Amino acid sequence: MSSHVLSRRRLLAFGASHLSCAAAGRASASALVDAVIVGAGVAGLAAARRLQAQGHSVRVLEAAQRVGGRAWTDAHSFCAPVDLGCSWLHQAHRNPLTPMARALGFTLLPHDGAQRHFLDAGVSVSAQQRAAIAAAQERLAQSIACAGPADRALAALIAAPDAAMQRALRQVGELDAGGAAEDTSVLGLRAQGSTAPNWLVQQGMGRIVESLGRGLPIALGQRVTAVTQGARSVKVATATAEITAAHCLVTVSTGVLRGEGIRFTPGLGNEVLTALDALPMGHFNKVILEFDGPLAGLAPGDWLGEGRSFQPDKALDFLLHPFDARLVVAFAGGAYGRALSCAPPRDAAQQVLARLRACMGGLDGRRLKASAVTDWSRNALFGGSYAYLRTGGGDARAQLARAGAQRLHFAGEACASELVQTCGGAYLSGLQAAQTIHARLTSAA
Repeated sequence: MSSHVLSRRRLLAFGASHLSCAAAGRASASALVDAVIVGAGVAGLAAARRLQAQGHSVRVLEAAQRVGGRAWTDAHSFCAPVDLGCSWLHQAHRNPLTPMARALGFTLLPHDGAQRHFLDAGVSVSAQQRAAIAAAQERLAQSIACAGPADRALAALIAAPDAAMQRALRQVGELDAGGAAEDTSVLGLRAQGSTAPNWLVQQGMGRIVESLGRGLPIALGQRVTAVTQGARSVKVATATAEITAAHCLVTVSTGVLRGEGIRFTPGLGNEVLTALDALPMGHFNKVILEFDGPLAGLAPGDWLGEGRSFQPDKALDFLLHPFDARLVVAFAGGAYGRALSCAPPRDAAQQVLARLRACMGGLDGRRLKASAVTDWSRNALFGGSYAYLRTGGGDARAQLARAGAQRLHFAGEACASELVQTCGGAYLSGLQAAQTIHARLTSAA
């Protein structure tokens, strides 16, 4: 990929060329590129590839020192590759990334049938308790499906929830949507539908997305600070360069947009601001634990949760030994997921390790060799894991996707109309934005 990544020096020269032309008083109507794309996540890469294939000139500006955005596979820190961000091919039978994974020769594992364990001190909950947990999950799913046209928060669906229902609420709210069950839109959840079938990728989802960057002109370490729209062009500025283009596609997270990480001139309109208010970033973080051997009595790919000791305000799910690796990956969402992400990594890992040990009644002498905590919540380039729809948010995703002006466009998982809150949905939103830009470039030619 390195031969296609713009060096900082080349980008500076590109920006300097524009600045010198402007200083000479030349007309700014002729854009240097057809499209500047802000962000080299899956949406930006998908849009750039499509526009390039259609014969348009593009530049991709990425603030980080890598491509992929929230799709990031750590292939070096542990005994096996670990996806720090998105991990599953959701709705794998129609996910646009599935054929890409197959073309790369990656190993895919259907994961919906994985066994789920509920333990306290190594002892499983009773059959009656397991039945109550399953019944609560089914009842909540039915309540979401049958909710009326008036939106309400997920937690408001069930009056006086018992312990089993509290677990179900947190599973759908914090551990899926990434937002508090008290603030997550029921209508939004219903529109999302099922994620099944869900497949794990042994080599990593991040590597699929990384492959999309091949052959694209990408400048890393270029954090966009300002986007200025004119009548005939748009200027995109970083700390070291300014590029003029016919169109600009912004694919950064709603966390960056809500935090005003980019200055827009003219300012974003009410339609965009309203959509952003309805789409805050949810928090879904991971604590990865590598042991010196597998934990006994549990099959690779199984799920583990606390039984009677389950804590609704600190809900955790453990994914055990995916693809036979000596890894346990703990998932935490909502406020607790944010707290773990923002805590000192060692403290967060020790906290989760203690809960795993208590859940299993010990670790059979296994020792921790390495650990890591994802930083999506405290990372200023993201501000969270993915956008969830707040209660009363309506069609905020579609609103954001269409909110761009003549030369400014938005894409990303927050704009997805299908495969919402997924890498595949972000990819499709990038293609949709590219089509809009292509149509406008073609009509203007």
